[in-house]
Amino acid sequence: MEARDKDPAHTSLLKANQDHFDEQATKWDDDPEYVRVSRESYATIMRHVGQFLLPSSDHHHHHTDILNFGCGTGLLEAQLRFNVNSITGIDISSGMIDRMNAKILEEGWKNVIALQMDILNDEAQISSSHQLQIQGFDMIISCYTFHHLHDVTAIGKALLKYLKPGGYLCIIDFAAAAETNNVRQHHHHHHHHHHHQHEEQDQQQHESLGDKLSEAAKASIGSHDGFSKRFLIDYYQNVLELENVKVEDATPLSCDGREFPTVIAYGRRKK
Repeated sequence: MEARDKDPAHTSLLKANQDHFDEQATKWDDDPEYVRVSRESYATIMRHVGQFLLPSSDHHHHHTDILNFGCGTGLLEAQLRFNVNSITGIDISSGMIDRMNAKILEEGWKNVIALQMDILNDEAQISSSHQLQIQGFDMIISCYTFHHLHDVTAIGKALLKYLKPGGYLCIIDFAAAAETNNVRQHHHHHHHHHHHQHEEQDQQQHESLGDKLSEAAKASIGSHDGFSKRFLIDYYQNVLELENVKVEDATPLSCDGREFPTVIAYGRRKK
């Protein structure tokens, strides 16, 4: 694995995201916007995939181990930890992970772990970490992280290594502003995912939300401006080869008097 060449586009986008979110970390939890997004994410998870978190035969013991990719400061973990056996949060921002680790200690979150890592290039750290055991997770969740990624195919495949057979991958993110105008070039030879072409109007519609929700440095931070349902179905079924795939509307995020469509995608790794 060591021989894997670092993708320069992945590395530069990662660095921009790291710097941005490190700088935001200390004030992140004070922004009611982010707190509200985390509450809505939690509600969406419970509404759409909550039935997979608990074995129906046993309502007293939680058995589900979850990986949250792009966990930030742990706003989601604060809520979801009561519904699961354990949550491991990973994020590329050390500032975010430091905040989350402080909460874990201060608030006594016994079943939550936070790790700072780049899942594409920290393979050795991941496999040597006892928290990310080889048997993997029952569910991997990612909320509003995928639109920051350069290569969603590489990340998706890296995540699947830690998903148990029969486990679910669940992604919540912005929906494409206009499905019909969304010209994402997507090739499914399973290895190549050519960078998407954006329609200008999609870009403009999401820019104000990008500014508001993450105050991101526009294009250098946000790599995508939302995902169409058609793209997500193709990604889940043909690229990641998951089954029982569902792509559904999630609660729109309202911001400055405007509503932005969101989507939840989930599918099961074949047993």
